[in-house]
This record gives sequence, C-alpha cells and structure tokens, in this order.
Amino acid sequence: MTDTSEIPVVPVEPSAGTPGRLAIVRGWYGGSLFAGASTWLLCMCNAMLLTYFAHLLKPTPTSWKVLVGAWGQWDWGFYRIIATDGYDGMYTPQDTRIGAFFPLYGLLVRWFDWVVPGPPVFAGLVVSSLALLGMLVMLHRLVSREFDERTANRAMAVLVVFPTAFFLVAPYPSGLILFFSITCVYALRTGHWWIAGVFAALASGTRASGVLLAVPFAYEYLRQHEFKLRRFRWDVLAIGLVPMGLVAYAAYTQHVYGDALLFSHAQANWGRHFAGPWVSIGDTIHGVATTPISVNQVNVLNLGAVLLTGALLTLSFVGPWKLPRHLLALPLLGIMQWLFIVSFPTGPEPTGRLPSASRHVLEIFPAFILLARVAQRRYLAHAYFYLALTVQGAVTIHYLNSGWIA
Repeated sequence: MTDTSEIPVVPVEPSAGTPGRLAIVRGWYGGSLFAGASTWLLCMCNAMLLTYFAHLLKPTPTSWKVLVGAWGQWDWGFYRIIATDGYDGMYTPQDTRIGAFFPLYGLLVRWFDWVVPGPPVFAGLVVSSLALLGMLVMLHRLVSREFDERTANRAMAVLVVFPTAFFLVAPYPSGLILFFSITCVYALRTGHWWIAGVFAALASGTRASGVLLAVPFAYEYLRQHEFKLRRFRWDVLAIGLVPMGLVAYAAYTQHVYGDALLFSHAQANWGRHFAGPWVSIGDTIHGVATTPISVNQVNVLNLGAVLLTGALLTLSFVGPWKLPRHLLALPLLGIMQWLFIVSFPTGPEPTGRLPSASRHVLEIFPAFILLARVAQRRYLAHAYFYLALTVQGAVTIHYLNSGWIA
C-alpha cells in the first residue's frame, strides 16, 4: 500500500474557463453588479441635482414633468419621431436627415412607451438609464477581468465624470451602443463568438459605427487561434453577424424608400462628407484660434475631447501604459472609432468641423480604460476629476436650458 503521507498535496485551482458557481456569484453579484449599480445611482442623483439647478435659471416655476422633459433636446426630436411615427413622420425626398438616425434606439423607446406613463421622453430616459446600468456593469466586468478591480472602478468613474457623460442619461443612444459594444468585446475576450456577433449586430443597428466591432472580432479570433487558418472552426462565421443590424436597416430603407444607402446619403443633408482626419482637426484648430472664446466654447469642447481620446489611444501602444499584445483588440477598436468620428466633418464653417464629437467620443471606451490606468497617479486623477466635473455641470445646465452642446 502506498504511503500517502509522502505525497505532496498540490492545491487545485478551478479553470479560468469553467468557474464554479460561487465564483460566478461573487464575480457578478458581489462585484460588478454592485459596483455598476452604485455608480449608476450616483449618476442618477447627479442628473437630478443638475436638473434642479438648471430649473433655478428659469424665470417662471415649472412642474416636475417639464423639468424631466427638459432632457429631451435637439437630436432627441428625431428619435421621438422614429418612436412615435416611424421614418415617415419626417422623411421627404428633399429632406432625408432622419435617415441618418438608426432605428434600434427609437424602436426600444416605442416599446417602452407602451408601459411607461407620460410623454415619449420619459420612455427614452428609462431606456437610456437601463442601458447606462448595463454598460457600467459590463465595463466593470471587462476591466476587472483584464486588469483588476481598482482599475475597473476608476474606469467607470473617469467615464461618468467626462464633461459630456450626461448624454448617457439623456434620451440618446450613447449608453445603448456602449452597452452593446462592451458586451461584445467581453464575449470576444472569453471566446463566446456567437454571443459577440449578436451584440455586435445590435450595435450596428444602433449606430453605423457598430460595424467597426468587426476589427476587434477578427483580431481576437485570429489571436486566440494563434493566427493559423488550420485552427479555425465553424464559429468563425459568427463575424458575419456584425453588420446585420446595418443590413437590416438598409433592407428596410430599400423596401420603403428605394435607397439601401439612405443612412449614408442622408449625411449630405447634414453637410457631412468623408475627408482625412487632418482636415477636420486642422480646420477646428484654426477656428478655435481665430474666433473669440465667448462664441466658441462648443468647438473647444469638441476639439479637446478628440485630442484627449487620440492621445490616450496613442498611449495604449507606446509609453509606460502600453497594453500587452493580447489586449490589442481594445486600442484597435478605439483607433477605428476615433478615425470614424474625425473623418466625416461638416461643410466649411469658420469655427470648426467636429460637430457632436464630444458626445461621440463617449463610445471610445478603450480610451477611458487607458485613462483609468493613467489615473493611478493621484495628482493626474485629481486634476481630471475636478476639471471634468466642473465642465460637466456647466454644459449639462446649458443643455437643459436648450443650449447646443453636441
């Protein structure tokens, strides 16, 4: 009989790919869900306070319904039309602007409007708030998996205090596409290709930039299969799901309006066209330098947001915060999103050609993950948080009083 007292005992750790039930519960309910929900509650409280402060600037008292309805500004009008009347509510051959707005967010608002009392903007706020909650949970889950829990907490914080992060609460699709994109990337990193494809399809049905998820999808699949074609399996076909949201929208506009590329052609009504990124950035810098700051705050905000995210993405490849090779899917996605934003400027304007850039950069979550790593240095974290929160308060109140931001 073997003497077992001489056999060393080696502790067996559970496989990373097959965590036990207790590990799953701790990871989701004890970690990411709690952290995401806590941050979400702070965002909601901040939104309510700013709504009240914005009300103080109004000359006459208003009801709470009017205060809440103040979140429905500018582009919300197009999503409201999609939700209530469909594209026929505004589309004409001479004015195709509404075709630039993808349908999924508007459809969700329509479905929630059936059960949420009040005007459609209330349903829009519910959809955006739920998307924000899901996005924060998934962001924490992704970053804690790839780095650590402290970095995950900072990633949520640096995102929600960004000057234009109030659009994650407003009835806009920013939080929704972030939720779909982050969930897609998390599924990619864990090798769940079909789940990743489904969420990428949902993202491409929310905004055209959702198709850019094909880039990290392809890279991550190649990396996990050691860049060898012979290792590919039938699940590689999941990448074909990525553009399905856009394809479905194109099929709809082809059937109804006879124009499968309406989403692209509609950009002409907004004065947008393709150009090199140096065109929009260079013209905006010139406009900021030659126009009084008193009438140029929005362009300063747009330019600052683009330059900041561009610098953060660059630091993902070089410098002390350079990401390892196995995480390059993140900055690759970020670079594609950044180029997408700056490569479609509006027509000639004396003050800049990056409209809405400060809102769209919220979708570049890889840049905020890198910012969370930079924020490990306390003095940089304090400088960012104080400045970002101050600007966010000012621009949110401006927006709630019908001022244009992005």
